[in-house]
Amino acid sequence: MKFFLGIALFTFLALVSCSKKPTRRITVKVADTFSGTISLTPCISVAKDPVEIDESSYGYTSACPLGDVEIVVIKGTKTLHISPEKVHVRRRTDGEAVTISAEIPRT
Repeated sequence: MKFFLGIALFTFLALVSCSKKPTRRITVKVADTFSGTISLTPCISVAKDPVEIDESSYGYTSACPLGDVEIVVIKGTKTLHISPEKVHVRRRTDGEAVTISAEIPRT
């Protein structure tokens, strides 16, 4: 009986540790006429919120996402949502995010 309880506990812990990480939302502010690819450097503690994109399409965020990333884009008076499927997160072998990039469409 103890053997079966041990297997059940092990299976439960294995499934819990493999669960999907929560989606992280990052807000980005761009110029009204901006369209193109943005690139964010994550895990910068002094980064502004919302993230401000410079003239080279780069920005810094304090977010250190473990899972998927959703980007909310503020373009003047318009707000766009970029789903996690359209956001690319490049990670190191230990899983820490190195860069986050996404395409901002014309509106």
